[in-house]
Amino acid sequence: MGNAQIDRVGRVRSGLGFILVLVSLLSSPQSFAAPAEIGSLTVTLPDAGWRKAGKGNLFMLQKEFPETEDDKRGNALIQITKPLAAARNSLQARMKTFVATLPDMAKEDILIKHYGVTVNGYDIRMEERCCVHQKNVSISQIVVGIADDKQQVYLQLVLLNVNGDRSSSAEADFATVVRSVKLDSSDKDFDLVPTSGDGGLDGVFTHLDTGLRPNVFGGMDFYSDSTITMFDPKGLFSTELPKGGRSITEHCKETPTDCGLYKLTGGGFFSSAGSIEMRSVTSAYGTIEIETKPFSKKGENLMIAEADYRAVPPFDEGTTLDGEWVSTFASSGMTATSSGSVASSHTLRLHRNGTFERTGWSGASMTNEIGGSQSGVTTSSNRPGASGRYKLSGYRLDLTDASGKTETMSIFEPDKGSDGLLVINGNNYLKDDGN
Repeated sequence: MGNAQIDRVGRVRSGLGFILVLVSLLSSPQSFAAPAEIGSLTVTLPDAGWRKAGKGNLFMLQKEFPETEDDKRGNALIQITKPLAAARNSLQARMKTFVATLPDMAKEDILIKHYGVTVNGYDIRMEERCCVHQKNVSISQIVVGIADDKQQVYLQLVLLNVNGDRSSSAEADFATVVRSVKLDSSDKDFDLVPTSGDGGLDGVFTHLDTGLRPNVFGGMDFYSDSTITMFDPKGLFSTELPKGGRSITEHCKETPTDCGLYKLTGGGFFSSAGSIEMRSVTSAYGTIEIETKPFSKKGENLMIAEADYRAVPPFDEGTTLDGEWVSTFASSGMTATSSGSVASSHTLRLHRNGTFERTGWSGASMTNEIGGSQSGVTTSSNRPGASGRYKLSGYRLDLTDASGKTETMSIFEPDKGSDGLLVINGNNYLKDDGN
């Protein structure tokens, strides 16, 4: 490959120039899809347009994106090293060396990072950087390092003029590759499977989380969220209620980043557990962060890390409600040269006879001042009204409109015994009492 040289940790010594010429050097690449062995490493590779390329200590895949009216011609590269002999505690230092595969990229700040362990107990680090520009090419980089006690492997996704949906697609394929990494033949596939000692709780619990957070307009928004945690007695937990009637097992298979595993620890024969270990999936790359928090029970409720988690009973099948509930959102802010705001409102009316009506609207306003001239835009829209019949059961709300189409949403009452607040698909709906 020209004058580019690859050393034992997979560093391309000629830097960004190598990446740019690599695209033109890949002549007649062959389609490649299936589990692959790279040294003693096993991975499952994507087949959606990816092609095998390159030789040596770096295993490479390439995917080309053609030029369109909206996008330049782009390329995505996945690079995987053969396992390298190294101690587990050297992962962070060696990862810096691998990031320097693209010397200019190593100077960029880390945009996103995740640290943790894999389902097989290996240390894993993920870092994303963007963007370097060279010869009208925008380059971004995602690097992942995985280590056990004796060896390490590094994987890298390099995107050249790839953004938007194309970037999301390439990143999803790369995440699938990372989750499939097996350093040992006994390693299991990525899955959240409780082990002996996991579990011990059953039900849905809610915690009121409030505070301030920055918005896209440079201002601050107050938030008040009724967060939930759903515990399965076998050891799974989810921070979202499964939608569409799915079980928590099905939900966690489809959306693992909502989920994790837990176990109760501490305590003894005459006392309950004093702590809870929560192993949360924090990224699509399969990074699992482990936290151990103080834990106690207060009747039906829980206390986790000094925060109250109140038990949320499910709706009995066939329950009906009567009233109007409204969900509103507003955000605004300003900078030296611009200002903006967005707002929306959604109304759901439920009746004792099992019928419903839905309405809603949204609007936005933005202004910019450049060189003494001011421009702005204001827009609004109404959501088409809908009506039909509804059904409540457990933590599920089914809305069936006049055409027979059914929409299934999650629902719970954070305040036990009161319908003044409903949380529907994660959004707060306050009951309008007419005042």
